[in-house]
Amino acid sequence: MGLSLNALLPYVVVAVKAVVIFVVGWIFAAVAKSITYKICNSIETIKKHEGLPKSTSSLVYYFILLITVVAVLEVLGLKYVTQPFLDLLNKVAAYIPNIIGAVVILFVGVFFAKVAKEFVNSLLETFQIEELGKKYGIEDLGGAVGNLVYLFILLFVVIAALNALQIQAITAPAVAMLSAILEAIPRIVAAVLVFGIIFYVGRIVADVAAKVVDELNIDEIAKDIGISSDKLKFDDLVRYLILTFAVLLGLSQAFHYLEAEALYEITYRFTVIAFRIVVASVILFVGAYIGSLIEKRVESETIGKFAKVAFIVAAFFIALPYVGVSPIVIEIVVFSLCFGVGLAFALAFGLGGKDVAAKILEDLMKKREDNQGK
Repeated sequence: MGLSLNALLPYVVVAVKAVVIFVVGWIFAAVAKSITYKICNSIETIKKHEGLPKSTSSLVYYFILLITVVAVLEVLGLKYVTQPFLDLLNKVAAYIPNIIGAVVILFVGVFFAKVAKEFVNSLLETFQIEELGKKYGIEDLGGAVGNLVYLFILLFVVIAALNALQIQAITAPAVAMLSAILEAIPRIVAAVLVFGIIFYVGRIVADVAAKVVDELNIDEIAKDIGISSDKLKFDDLVRYLILTFAVLLGLSQAFHYLEAEALYEITYRFTVIAFRIVVASVILFVGAYIGSLIEKRVESETIGKFAKVAFIVAAFFIALPYVGVSPIVIEIVVFSLCFGVGLAFALAFGLGGKDVAAKILEDLMKKREDNQGK
């Protein structure tokens, strides 16, 4: 009997140790859970998120309980069960300084970004730039610029926090992506500035051109030609054309700065086509304008209409090269028209005006004989 008790005594001691460790660990986990919950509820930032204090305290509770179970199993001699948990805990413990460093960097960086945001807002309000933005339809310029500064600083903070973690599988792709974003920011800013400048200059030119058109009273002539109406005046048409050209030009240059070559080629070609169409339209309008002036000043209505049509046709053929028609084709068409008109006049004069032609020739011969007789 004594031998049996002596044999069982070590196992009893081990079991008691295990129970004591488990009870102490469980009590410690419960106390830590309660303290964590109270601390989280005392912090306003954490308290705002519903359920976060409870989940945080539960995480602390189960983490301590997990360590307790591992200690109990270690006391019981079940190392083949505890070894994976110990390896896991060692890895977690090795990363704890990195995690703490990343959290500190993130916390300080976010705080600094918020301070920088408020500083920019105050700076813009001090120099009354906010009022300047309202003149151009931007209600909260300070807030917009402040948010941009905040996001810009936050990008650097996130990169630094990820580097502090030193988890290459996670940090390498994330850092590469954020680095690409940071590299693209100067190009984006340049593209926005270029587009804004071109559009602003285009709007000024459009307003000046529309004002000149209005002062020259070209709208009345445009109505006579048929390219203006009460719904859409000619000065508005000129303004829209110039603004459209400015937008296309601005977009093409913006895409060039963004290195979006496919979009740059498309917008550039549209810009060239728009420019050619505008030039061709101007030539047509000038031809129609001159033709209308001559029609009004010539007494003969027939001659006036003929001159107007002639100027419009001439302007049409001059404008054709600007829309991509080959000059050789234009020469062939003009030559064919001249030849056809000449042939038509010749046939009309020869077939329908024989008597008139005979009388004209007879008069010419008679005048010649009279001159010779004298």
